[in-house]
Amino acid sequence: MDIVKIKLWVPDQQALNEILSTAKVNLDCGSPRRDATGNFVVTLYATKAEAKKITALKYQHEVDENYGKVLEERQKEVAKGDRFKGGKVKPEGLGVKR
Repeated sequence: MDIVKIKLWVPDQQALNEILSTAKVNLDCGSPRRDATGNFVVTLYATKAEAKKITALKYQHEVDENYGKVLEERQKEVAKGDRFKGGKVKPEGLGVKR
């Protein structure tokens, strides 16, 4: 997969808006947290081409180039069978059944 994970430190909402308007990226779930210096720490996911646009900006960042390979390996762990046998088997677990 052509996906990279980008960890980015930004000072404020205006900087985050600049970043999000620069490239097509996906944000990590949840609200950003602040580090000891007061910067927001944001995790983004993007293609390598879009990641280059982000890393060209002046903000501190870390890029995980191998993230796409990790995703491919994890997808191999997902079962291919139909565990509900076409709707004949009810789901089990802690969820609410309706």
